Amino acid sequence: MGNTGVYVGNWQESDPRVGHESAVIWPILLPAGAEEPKQCLQQIGSLHRYAMQGRKNSDYHAHAESEQYYYILGGHGTILIDDERHAVSEGSVAYFAPGSRHQLINEDSEEWLEQLIISCPVERTESRSCVVNWRDVAPTAGVHGAAITWPLLQSVDDEEDAQYPRLLGMSYIARQALVRGKAADAHVHDDKEQVYYITEGFGTMITDDEVHQVAAGDAIYIPKDVTHQILNEEYDGWLSYLVIS
Repeated sequence: MGNTGVYVGNWQESDPRVGHESAVIWPILLPAGAEEPKQCLQQIGSLHRYAMQGRKNSDYHAHAESEQYYYILGGHGTILIDDERHAVSEGSVAYFAPGSRHQLINEDSEEWLEQLIISCPVERTESRSCVVNWRDVAPTAGVHGAAITWPLLQSVDDEEDAQYPRLLGMSYIARQALVRGKAADAHVHDDKEQVYYITEGFGTMITDDEVHQVAAGDAIYIPKDVTHQILNEEYDGWLSYLVIS
């Protein structure tokens, strides 16, 4: 069996491979079922980091039984979704409903285009693809201590209260940030696992009685029923991270 406890790992610890014609791929978190600690996911399907060099494109493909979204970490490019082109840049989220064909295009740039790819197997199909950038979303405060939250994608079952209710198998993705000296609240989920991915800065993650030092590029896997809290004690900028569930 794979790891079923808290796991902290950085994408640079994995050996890369090349896939989808010209993407460099680093596995960060994978489904449970084997011996590696990063094989821990029970509900979410997988988390990978991709990098596409300039002058290259990926293949045009679809996933019939999975939903997937890209979070752009750096660079500028284009995503083709069912023959419609969308400009993307740092902070963009591109969601692909099951069966939607998509392609990452970086042929007009000299720079790398870097992104996270989150996938989840699903049995439902009643969603639609979309592209949104966190800068287009109004932030909220006070939900998780001092953390500022930008809700990006939500479950289709939360349609009444959500701006982008798209997710079929997952619950949400949000961007959060903490200024120096501030902390999110300590809380626990009894119905879902979570992944925190640090996009900027460094800080501390407390899980039950364990203390983890975390920094940009780290992914923190938190199983359900584990109390957790993230803190920015010393970083002068915004400690910024994604919360994936």
